[in-house]
Amino acid sequence: MSTLDNKRTGEDLHANTTTEANGTAPGGEPGDPRHSVRRHRLGKHPKLRNTLLAFVVGAVVAVVVVLAAQNGGLVSGGQSHVDSTTIKNSFSDVAELATEEYNFANVGKYTEDDLKVLGLSIPFTGSSFLVTYEGTAKAGIKDISQSTVKVDDSAKKVSVTLPKAEVLSCSIDPSSVQTYDQSFNPINQITVDDVTTFLTSEEKKASQEAVDGGLLDKADSHAQELVKAQVEAVLKGAGEDDYEVSVTSASE
Repeated sequence: MSTLDNKRTGEDLHANTTTEANGTAPGGEPGDPRHSVRRHRLGKHPKLRNTLLAFVVGAVVAVVVVLAAQNGGLVSGGQSHVDSTTIKNSFSDVAELATEEYNFANVGKYTEDDLKVLGLSIPFTGSSFLVTYEGTAKAGIKDISQSTVKVDDSAKKVSVTLPKAEVLSCSIDPSSVQTYDQSFNPINQITVDDVTTFLTSEEKKASQEAVDGGLLDKADSHAQELVKAQVEAVLKGAGEDDYEVSVTSASE
């Protein structure tokens, strides 16, 4: 190789080295921005990544603070202290609490005396019939929101006083009514009102028989069991199942 060729080769080598240092690919046009743009992005990427990381961490912290404020603190597991209002509110879905039923089946007799004229009875003008029927009397607490609740945190005790149980309903099933030995008197015929009035009086009689048989006492006892279980469930859900629960019924 001649001296001229060596010199030219050295110049070419120097030119290529200078071009690569300036960000232009060998064989590319001078000032080609492709490599310079890539170097710019790689140079800025670590700073952008740190900025995004800081933003995500800040968002997570903000969410944690909001959740802590709404749930009363994450350390306590979202549990809150139970007071008398909390317990009474747990009864809000139950306005009337029917706790005991009394089923009855009876035979009733309706009798109407003979008609009287000038104080004298007219023979064979009376009316009568026998009726059989079945029905149900229900007892319980008519308005459970009237209960009183006391919470003693120092003694870890919850006391609930329920209203006295009462007869909520007593009705005869119309489909069960059967009449027998009905008198047929053209002068004093039996009407629908006669039957309706008689059955109403029979319902009152059945209701009293149920009360005399201890219906209300059983309703009180059952209501106390149900409410105690409800209060204990509320306390357990709040992590305060170490409280003692007592439920009583108000005196008449």
